[in-house]
Amino acid sequence: RYRALSDWARAHDLPHLATAHHQDDQAETLLMRLARGSGLAGLAGVRAVRPLAPGLTLHRPLLRHRKAELIAIVQAAGLTPADDPSNTDPRFDRSAARALLAATPWLDPARLAQSAAHLAQAEDALAWTTDRLAAERLDAASLDPADLPRELTRRLLLRLLDRHGAHPSGPELTRLIDALQAGRPATIGAVKLLPGARWRIEPAPPRRD
Repeated sequence: RYRALSDWARAHDLPHLATAHHQDDQAETLLMRLARGSGLAGLAGVRAVRPLAPGLTLHRPLLRHRKAELIAIVQAAGLTPADDPSNTDPRFDRSAARALLAATPWLDPARLAQSAAHLAQAEDALAWTTDRLAAERLDAASLDPADLPRELTRRLLLRLLDRHGAHPSGPELTRLIDALQAGRPATIGAVKLLPGARWRIEPAPPRRD
């Protein structure tokens, strides 16, 4: 969907694109990502502004507004709000999250969205810290992990691996960190990580058939 929107926007020479995501969408997103065991970046929910493609920025200007509020505005203007049938299709996780919110009064979408906003601020702070630590702790082929909290270790190791074309999943990254902290080498794809005062990365040896 976003690829199609990006292609359309660039075809029309538009540098900005806005979508109508609202506060209820944000609350549903947080619930779904909690259920999936997402990390901080995922729990931060959808962002109000983010790059969508080179030269194109995505905006979500309605994230502070409830769905009911927006429906009332549309109806007051004499328009009929669109109602997508997939919104109630039980095959989709979002429909289940929407039904849970509707059936559970103490799950307040506004407060859930506020929690997502707080988590987004925490994610931004960690990203800022990681940028500065990368200049001190990372070079082209190694990482100094000394005395780093695990989350910062995780983020810096991801950057090191990314430089060498390795993109582990969450469980794979956990396996790599556990091995290195235990003093064991670990391999992912075409690279090998070696423990020590600095964790080093090098090409993995060819596999024997």
